[in-house]
Amino acid sequence: MAQRLKVCRSLLFLPVVFLMASNGFGEEPRRGQGTERMSAQARAALAASIPRREAELAKRQREDVLVEVEARAREMSVRASVEELTDLLGQRAHLQIGLDKCRSGSGGAASCHAEERALARVEASFRDRAGLSAREFQGGRRDTNPPADKLGGPQSLSKSQTCTCALSVYSGYRWMNRYWGLECNNHASHGVCSNDVDSAHTAGTGGMTGDIDLYFGSYHQHRSCPDDQTTCFHGPETEHPGEWGNACNCDTWHSQYDNPQGTWYGGDLSDSAWVHQVSTPYFTVAGSCDGAYVTVSEYIKENDPWCCDDPMGTLWISVPVANGSGNSPGEASFQNCNGGSQSGVYPYCGTFGATIWVAYICQTSGSPPPTCDPQEEENCWNMGWTWDSSTCTCNRPGVCEYSAAKMLYCP
Repeated sequence: MAQRLKVCRSLLFLPVVFLMASNGFGEEPRRGQGTERMSAQARAALAASIPRREAELAKRQREDVLVEVEARAREMSVRASVEELTDLLGQRAHLQIGLDKCRSGSGGAASCHAEERALARVEASFRDRAGLSAREFQGGRRDTNPPADKLGGPQSLSKSQTCTCALSVYSGYRWMNRYWGLECNNHASHGVCSNDVDSAHTAGTGGMTGDIDLYFGSYHQHRSCPDDQTTCFHGPETEHPGEWGNACNCDTWHSQYDNPQGTWYGGDLSDSAWVHQVSTPYFTVAGSCDGAYVTVSEYIKENDPWCCDDPMGTLWISVPVANGSGNSPGEASFQNCNGGSQSGVYPYCGTFGATIWVAYICQTSGSPPPTCDPQEEENCWNMGWTWDSSTCTCNRPGVCEYSAAKMLYCP
């Protein structure tokens, strides 16, 4: 197995290098894998986002944030001092920008241990008081284990076979219909904007963040999207690159219909740039790669520099992989009828979606399980005995055996 993987890495050396170099947006998904490190392009995008984020944070007033934190605490049944939570979230916002400044510098993430420790202390204080993480609170969603049918992985869990894979996830062909109100600072009730829009945010801003989770049987990889206007749900706007210009289209007093790449656009929008989102190292799970499925969950929310984010919804895909290498696409969409700040016009819902691609290199090791005689299996169960499909044997219950540890075992 080690030799086969070595050959596979050698054959795909150039594509793998290119994949890592294109860790950002604008490239088609390519076969290969890369370790999760920040590329020069991603580092530049993060650095470019910092002045915008600092300006947005400076505009937020503590008294406005207090109101939002109180509402979010009530929604999530958090019993803690709203003033304390607000201050911790403010410290976290400033420390996160400081950490991203360090990570986007010439020293990279390896030189940012002091910043990471300071942020971790604030995160721990918030969890101690609120009973959940600051990320969960700001995003409006508690972390939960996915349903069993969402875990993907090999369909055949043969004890005699293992599946080793490296996976990369890309987002492309994103779209959002015109019924999202989202951030409309001081524009509540303009045109068809509802009265409950989040009026404390920056007008027309549609920067998306969120969480990306990849599941493959027992393997799970998570990534929280940075506020870089790229990773989670890149938009088509060019005046403010990466944003969604229809974020305030419910304000029909000010919206325009001539420039879909500009702000205040009143119609549906789409964006076709390919965005690399996450890559895994090589990992191994039980079973055969043939017939296996990868599941990807993308929770999208509109970012607030302090608190609290507007949830949009979760995109789920489940796509097949096989022995060898290739790309598997899946389309997903979500309709949100009560979160965020939708427009006050029928159907009062915002719908968005994307095509998510999984590029894979996979290799099965071991021998497939034997093909058992179904009649023998049926006869075994009819006798009240137990059937072992990995060895095609029928075992009488109650027979004591010695285990490898020389312990007497009686099933």
